[in-house]
Amino acid sequence: MVLNDEQNELFFDTMDSLLYYVNDRFRVVEGFTLDYSSPIDDVKSSLVAHELWENVEIIDDFVRDNPQRLSPRCLDLARSWKNALPGFYTLVRYQSGRALLMGEAGVFSVCGVTYELEHEIGKAPAYVETVLLPFEDTVVYDGFLQAYDTDHSAAELQRIQDEFENCCAKGIALTGEDFTKRAEAFLAEKRDRELDALLDDVARESAGDEVLPQGFHRGPLAGLSPGEREAAVQERMVQIASALAPSRKDFDRRTRKHEPESSLAGCLMLMTKIELESIAQVLGMGGLSKLRKSEMVEELAAELPAALPVLEARLLFVSDKDYRLARKVAGGQRVTFGPEEIKAHAFEWPMEPYTFMFRGSEGYTVLVPDELLPSFAAVDFDELDRMRRQTVQALSVVDACTTMCGVASLDDVYDQYRALVADVIERADFDALVESEAMTGQAGFDFWTYLPSDYVVHYTLGADYLAQEYTRSQRSEIGELFRNVETGEISRAPFERFIDRARADLASELEWLEQYKRDLVESQKSLPMKPLSRTLLENDLIGELLDDPNCVRLRAYFDAHVPDGEDDYAFADRMVEEIAMSSIESGSLQEIFAYLMDRGFDRLANQDDRLTLLVTNVFNAMPSWENNGWSPQELYEQVTGRKMFFNEDGTVKKVGPGEPCPCGSGKQYRDCCGR
Repeated sequence: MVLNDEQNELFFDTMDSLLYYVNDRFRVVEGFTLDYSSPIDDVKSSLVAHELWENVEIIDDFVRDNPQRLSPRCLDLARSWKNALPGFYTLVRYQSGRALLMGEAGVFSVCGVTYELEHEIGKAPAYVETVLLPFEDTVVYDGFLQAYDTDHSAAELQRIQDEFENCCAKGIALTGEDFTKRAEAFLAEKRDRELDALLDDVARESAGDEVLPQGFHRGPLAGLSPGEREAAVQERMVQIASALAPSRKDFDRRTRKHEPESSLAGCLMLMTKIELESIAQVLGMGGLSKLRKSEMVEELAAELPAALPVLEARLLFVSDKDYRLARKVAGGQRVTFGPEEIKAHAFEWPMEPYTFMFRGSEGYTVLVPDELLPSFAAVDFDELDRMRRQTVQALSVVDACTTMCGVASLDDVYDQYRALVADVIERADFDALVESEAMTGQAGFDFWTYLPSDYVVHYTLGADYLAQEYTRSQRSEIGELFRNVETGEISRAPFERFIDRARADLASELEWLEQYKRDLVESQKSLPMKPLSRTLLENDLIGELLDDPNCVRLRAYFDAHVPDGEDDYAFADRMVEEIAMSSIESGSLQEIFAYLMDRGFDRLANQDDRLTLLVTNVFNAMPSWENNGWSPQELYEQVTGRKMFFNEDGTVKKVGPGEPCPCGSGKQYRDCCGR
């Protein structure tokens, strides 16, 4: 059901005039138009509408001024909108062509404006962010909405149904009159709650230290300056690293209990036959498994010195510590140390069969067998250093692109790479490196082909990750399903039914994943990929994101609100990283709040709005996959032409045009970030 033509004209005459009036008053966006000639126009309109519902008292001024000389009927409609109800709603179902939306104020039967709401929202149930309004004898929305999928588990569907039945006991608001009565009562109650919260805040501030709810305490990092906090955390990390350093027993597992052996054959004889077979496979030597061990050693000792490309490939991809160790002993120098120096070498591993670590009577010794010294001498380590640097830089860019965008074409990724790096890998080698790294299964990205292009995708969008997550979610059911409770016997029939269902479910999930990636590609076409920061090669992207001022403010909040039993020095950093990464990967603020509430943070959220505001600000500051890496805050700043700043409690900082710009430039706001 939608408004008829006459009602449609009445709605848009009133709403459009009101939005123009609000933008003129508050200067929300530049170049505001309701022609909707581009996607940006819709974004601008939604920002102006948000400003309207944040300042509904302006409707009185609008009615008084009546700038467009609207009819009395339009002005009456505008007055009724002072009772607007913005918020998140659950679409429970459609009934008689209307959407039944359930929110804090109850259940509303909502009519579409121009289009059917089922067309706008999609299938029920769903979560909807919008503003509900009375419209004479019916209930509508303001023309702007955002729909989100729900968790379709049986438990969640039952929870929605139970909540719906409880809300329906108070009646369903069908008419504008129903809406107004319910909204006036709800808004009055909300104002009372806000006043009580304000009085509680004043009381807490007067009392000095904040009184935390049971189960929380103020951590030792709370209130420290950034430098003091970093020093305290680093000291704690050193203590943890020291505790995690391998014991001598653990360290000895990677060594050969033998006096230092300088001959290659002697070193190889210390290895097991299985280890020797692995080396033969790398060298491409077949048929060695049937030989005796001594014969295998003889064959490998003859082949290894000539296999320079294999050595160079190994040196290219080992860890930095192992590479430095191998380079140190490459000229024949031995590295020796005693048991008391194990911690200094805790994360070094011998690069067998090229370097060996022995545990003899004189302590530990790392060396290169004599026969392989000419091979190491032939290695151009300067060129290898360059190639290692190129590889790290290229893969860092790929990781950053998939973290920011979820899906990125190799063309766009290579363009980003060339923009950041002077000494680049040629395109064909770049593509081969990316595909090879993805095939290892250890990368933070997957390789994906969506004709006619090749893409890299974030690891959470890979088929392997989805399959692992699905399997993990089914583990508890698997354990309960197959065993007969009475006899303890394993039943084959339930197992076969489970396998059939699991295959069907997984196939459906994989189909959804494929479509989601395609939808991302299409949605990203409207915006160019956000350029990577030029500091990325020195600082990893995650580190840069977590240094965002919004993350810093949320971290300070968690430092001062630590659940009992948590590590005071690690809790805040872990929580902020989880929230930031969930903002990027799930794109669902509701999921983040649900996670926090499940962990007991509803007690803090009920105390004041700080946690809600701070988490929302972090969410809006993180890259959005749908927006091709641009954060919601960045898009808002682009549309409005003004940079946003926030207070320590998460509220938006109001800056006058003539005040100093909060960015610290020393200029007035109007001449700097307020232009």
